[in-house]
Amino acid sequence: MTNRKKIMNLFICFILMIILSGCSSNSEPTAKGEENEIQESSIEIDDGEKNDNQDANNEIEPDENDIEDEIVTVTLVEKDFIPSNPDDLAYIDKINEALIENGIKAKLELVDLPKGDYLEQLNLMIDGGTIPDIIWLRDGADIQLAEQGLLLDLTEYIRDSNVFQDALEPYNKCRISSYPYLLRIRYNTPKLAVVRKDWLDELNLPIPETVEDYYNVLKAFAESDFDHNGKQDTYGITVTGDTSRLDDIFNAAFSMSTTWIKDENGEYIYSKVSSYEKEKLAFYHKLLKENILDPEYVSTKWDTMEDKLYTGKVGMVIGSAGKVIEIYNTKLRNAGVETDLIPLNPPKGEEGMGFAPIDVSREEMGFAISADSPNKDIAFQVLEFMASDEGQFLDRLGFEGRDYEVDINGDISRTEKAEDWYARFFDVPSWESPVPLLSELGQESLDITSSYYVEDIIFYIPNELETNWANMNNLYREYSYKIINGEYDIDKFDEFVEKWYEVGGDEITTLAREELD
Repeated sequence: MTNRKKIMNLFICFILMIILSGCSSNSEPTAKGEENEIQESSIEIDDGEKNDNQDANNEIEPDENDIEDEIVTVTLVEKDFIPSNPDDLAYIDKINEALIENGIKAKLELVDLPKGDYLEQLNLMIDGGTIPDIIWLRDGADIQLAEQGLLLDLTEYIRDSNVFQDALEPYNKCRISSYPYLLRIRYNTPKLAVVRKDWLDELNLPIPETVEDYYNVLKAFAESDFDHNGKQDTYGITVTGDTSRLDDIFNAAFSMSTTWIKDENGEYIYSKVSSYEKEKLAFYHKLLKENILDPEYVSTKWDTMEDKLYTGKVGMVIGSAGKVIEIYNTKLRNAGVETDLIPLNPPKGEEGMGFAPIDVSREEMGFAISADSPNKDIAFQVLEFMASDEGQFLDRLGFEGRDYEVDINGDISRTEKAEDWYARFFDVPSWESPVPLLSELGQESLDITSSYYVEDIIFYIPNELETNWANMNNLYREYSYKIINGEYDIDKFDEFVEKWYEVGGDEITTLAREELD
């Protein structure tokens, strides 16, 4: 029994020696707490090394989610440029790709407005506290927003932008300098007259140059029967609703090249109360009385005006230079008429000639940037890109394969589909397109109007006088219409002038002289 115990004790001692040998280490023994600290410390070191490795990897190959986080979403609201239109969305995607390629970390996003009047819905959205980064404004909707401090002053942005310094035309720069809230770049497109070449050729008439020439050509048209119905229902010219289109080509010929002109004493007067206006209204009355001016002009809309040109009811109309004139000619051809339109120089009067003057006091429409936007700088960069050469290529040419094609030599040709494409942002006149964007006729009309560029002399009526100003304009419309249609004798014009000054003309003329002198 004793021997068995000894053997058992020896066996237990042997086992204990093995266990103690397996648990020993070369380091000094530590307390339990110290051991835990070391273990935790080693874990922290390992994690740090792991994070360092991850950062190094990120520098080499950024994570897609990180890149997406760096891109700033810039919201845009613009009439007829909406997210529910697949073509508009596709174009936005195309722009966004180009922005990233050009180092602009922005993602343009269209804002959808409820159906209805654009400006009404826009104002409701803004009143509700939602203001997009970039806003398209027109018809005076910008004025109140600017007065409330909601629109960004773009002066310094544009001053420091080489792109806009090159892209803006002189009239754009003048408007920005006096009203720095709206940004718009378009061709200057005053209205000019176009005449049917086949009518001139058939009557063997020269291209009209003077007021008398215009009268003779239009009278010859009116006395003809180009629609071949045997009725006296062909006229020389028609306009839309009032005589403003006639004014665009005849005002300068009657010595009224600007809104405010100087009288014989060298003082400013409103052109519509001048003796020159009286002479012009007498001329318009003559056109109507002799059936040269379409008697239905008061009720004629732009589409019916065009239709009368295409169907042989009139031989001359007045429209905006450039694309509009090009469209007139295309529609005339599509109507089966084998002729072209001829764009005309303005009629020359005794003391002048020209088209409607250019108002350089402010842009009447354009892009604004919200003053409260957290993305002001990058929103401006988006607009700046669209005015650049790369942006203009996108905005003016549209989609490759649909609106234009590129052959194996790199030459670009526009497709029929291109007729439906238009720039959503800017038409920079100085941009050199790789392919003509206008027909020869459209370009010729722009060349003609640009050679008669005149800046208007005008000032804005103070808010407190707007009601009086509206009444004065209504008075002019009443008297001018009745004089033209023969209800009033031309001598009634003097009565109009007297009333005009009585209902506010004296005060406004005094203000005009203070502002303009």
